[in-house]
Amino acid sequence: MSKKKAFSNGSSTRANNVTNLRPRYPAKKEFGDAFLFSPVSVIATNGNHAFEHVRAAPAKSPVKAQMEVDSDLQCPICLELFSYPIILPCSHVLCRSPCAEHLFDFNFIRCPVCRDNCYVSGGIGSLPRVIALENIIERYKADRTSRENTNDRNKSADSSFLDASLSSQSDVEKDSSILCNLCNSVSKKKAKKSCLDCNVSYCSNCLLLTHQKKDPFNTHELVSPRDDVSHSVTGLCSKHSDQLSLFCKDCGVPTCTLCKDSSLHKDHFMITIESAYTDIKASIDKNLQKLGVSQEKVTSSLQHQRDNLKEMQQKIDRKRSEINAQCDQLLAEIENKRSFFLADLEYEERIRQNEQEELIKVMERILGSSQALYSYTSEVLNEDVSEFLEVANTLSEKLVKATADCETAQFQPSDCDVLPGKLVDFRKERNVIREMNYLLAPETPSIDVTRCSRSEDTVVLVLSPPRNLHDVIDQYEIHYCSEEQKSLEIEDTLIVKNVQEDRLLGKIVPNCSGVVVVLVENLCKSTTYYFCVSASNQSGRSANSEVVQCTTLLPGESVIPAPVIVESLCRPFATSVQIYSSSPQDVAAEQHISHFLLYRPRGQSRAWKTLSLYGRQDHRVFGLIASTDYEFVILGCNQRGECQVSNRVVIHTEQS
Repeated sequence: MSKKKAFSNGSSTRANNVTNLRPRYPAKKEFGDAFLFSPVSVIATNGNHAFEHVRAAPAKSPVKAQMEVDSDLQCPICLELFSYPIILPCSHVLCRSPCAEHLFDFNFIRCPVCRDNCYVSGGIGSLPRVIALENIIERYKADRTSRENTNDRNKSADSSFLDASLSSQSDVEKDSSILCNLCNSVSKKKAKKSCLDCNVSYCSNCLLLTHQKKDPFNTHELVSPRDDVSHSVTGLCSKHSDQLSLFCKDCGVPTCTLCKDSSLHKDHFMITIESAYTDIKASIDKNLQKLGVSQEKVTSSLQHQRDNLKEMQQKIDRKRSEINAQCDQLLAEIENKRSFFLADLEYEERIRQNEQEELIKVMERILGSSQALYSYTSEVLNEDVSEFLEVANTLSEKLVKATADCETAQFQPSDCDVLPGKLVDFRKERNVIREMNYLLAPETPSIDVTRCSRSEDTVVLVLSPPRNLHDVIDQYEIHYCSEEQKSLEIEDTLIVKNVQEDRLLGKIVPNCSGVVVVLVENLCKSTTYYFCVSASNQSGRSANSEVVQCTTLLPGESVIPAPVIVESLCRPFATSVQIYSSSPQDVAAEQHISHFLLYRPRGQSRAWKTLSLYGRQDHRVFGLIASTDYEFVILGCNQRGECQVSNRVVIHTEQS
């Protein structure tokens, strides 16, 4: 609430000292004629806010007050009185149907007043209805109807200059069937006058609202209602009352023949008013057509912009869902680990609790029997000598045994403070979570030429591990071509998927080198090839690595014996496979031949994992997935970059 001093036109001294407290929202009884024409006015807005504070205002004429209230109670879209007004989040008011409904798009509405994009959760149905404003409009309609019925009998001071003209034509107006061009299409009233300058017919109310006694309307020529007023091309000159037959090109106004000779239009270029009408109309039609074309372009651009906004929102929603899904999976893994640790701790608690409870029961039993023996012995000591001697020997043995039992039933502290093997430390995991960020395109990979090798029809490429430990690589693209293909600008591409999860989860495979091995097979013998590689993930693709040149061997050029895997002696397990091959033992140490076991899931174009082999016949591969087919080959290579690949075997791991 706010405090304001009350004033009156002839108020006493006491009235000047009175402080009047007025509510922000006046009661319904304050509205009526005073609401429209009182010096203290309550304004209901057309799109600024639901209501304005009660404030002192200068006295206004009835016409001005009516025009102001009309605009205040009008919807800014349809320009009619509010129908089922609703208030937007930006505090502006609109008609619900059809104005606000047509503006809604995907729970968004752009306010036509402040141009603010408002998000409305729940759609148009969740916007509140302004019932107080509806009550004001109903009272305003009733008051306006009453004023329209008495308007002809009570003319305001501002319309006195029209009374004589209107009264002289009153009988003709009553019989007129010409309707006002400005009234609402539903309730059109009979026209009282036609304006030759505006080419419009007006009823008495519309005439008062539009043609008040001020420039430029006070010079307009008003006549009795005419049917052809909107089609009239010529009128009368306001200065000479002569027919307007000429048009001044320099001034851009119609004139009569007397105006042509006046000093105002002296030496100006004149044309007939019909020619001016034709030329100007053609120019306006041309501009109107251009405006129509421009509007179509704007409409198309607007639709594209809305579609782009909707597409952008859909993409962001999909990204939001992906982030939520990834975080939910991460939280699920954490909850699984929490459940595992708590369940294991509960199991440990049950075991230790059972042990302690069993020890307590034994001690309670010893204590109970010793207390009973103590009481019995105390009673026996008070018996007669004969009775005492009869039980003395037996009683003495029981006392010795009970004393020994009590000595053994001592407190046995538990190692609950230590709980060996039950400690957790998630500092490393917290650092990993803290460093989580948006996925970035991987860095450019590199080919380790010192570890690459070739045979007659195969080239073994060894890719170095990513320099950035946070790089996520979904796949590699191997681009290669021969010397002949290079001259023809032709290249082949081999896409190899990477098994990234093992490194990210910290899964350590014994003897695994961590490098990525790619076999490029079915090449031509004794041919020079050029290779480069790139890495990619969902965020993007890296640049190509440096080009590496390699020449395949001639038949019989390699001195390395071909390794052999004995498939019949291989043994599968749930998460491991034992491979049998005597090839690492069959070579002499001075030959400097190294052997590596390559393996990968079958049926997937994936990179090979490597396992170093030593002088044994059986070789165990761990960290496999249960009930899965795996491919295995053995690679033998020397320091000259020559290699031989063994036969390929497929082994199915057992179920877990």
